[in-house]
Amino acid sequence: MAKWVARKISQVQERRKHEVVFYTYPKFLFCWPLIFMGFLLWLLDRQQWASPETLAWIWGITLIVVVITMGIDLNRNFTVFWLVVIGGFWILVLWLRDVKSIRIFSRIYDLLVNLDPAYSRSLGLMVSIVLLVLFFIMWLGTRINSKWRITHNEFEHYQFGRMDDSLARGAKRVRTSYPDFFELLLCLSGDLIIFDSTGRKELRRIPHVPMLPLVRRRIDGILETTSITVGEIEDEVEAVETNDEADRGI
Repeated sequence: MAKWVARKISQVQERRKHEVVFYTYPKFLFCWPLIFMGFLLWLLDRQQWASPETLAWIWGITLIVVVITMGIDLNRNFTVFWLVVIGGFWILVLWLRDVKSIRIFSRIYDLLVNLDPAYSRSLGLMVSIVLLVLFFIMWLGTRINSKWRITHNEFEHYQFGRMDDSLARGAKRVRTSYPDFFELLLCLSGDLIIFDSTGRKELRRIPHVPMLPLVRRRIDGILETTSITVGEIEDEVEAVETNDEADRGI
């Protein structure tokens, strides 16, 4: 029995050297901080390790970050731009208060501070439990319909009840893109893009791949182990040009 288990483990390890398996997720993946905070803040509030007001602000900020991540795509440059705008606006508010004695913005700030919110650990826990059930359903769905397997020869997409999408490797270029700053922040998530050998034609875009830098490193290791011949590159370039001419003719 021990030898059989050792042999199976060895086979799995050997197979992993020649393939990369990963999954793509819907944006519901990025609600995990809210789920986690519900359980963590329940414990902190139960043990009275923090005030209810502090816990309320933590939960509220987490909720805002999750909603922004799921609802708005903010790339790196756009995020930096808005941080600069908000920082400049804050400096302007301080200048108006101290130099011009205009305190309307300070009153808004005081209003927010004086709200004195109180965290309800029962409500937070209830929300986390419901979201956790939905998260598990989403996770199970990705295992059925959103599996990608990359080997030396193919890019394969597995879907239950549908024809699997298979893209012969040939001469391909793989690039990564991070279209949303908060997706990168929460899950190191981004898009994996497959181009032809010329780097001009996009063949596949695989969105919302978590831990993308690690996945990309493993993919690079797989693709570098098998060299692409000049003939394969020329054949693919010719095929791409033929498809482009056919598209223009249509």
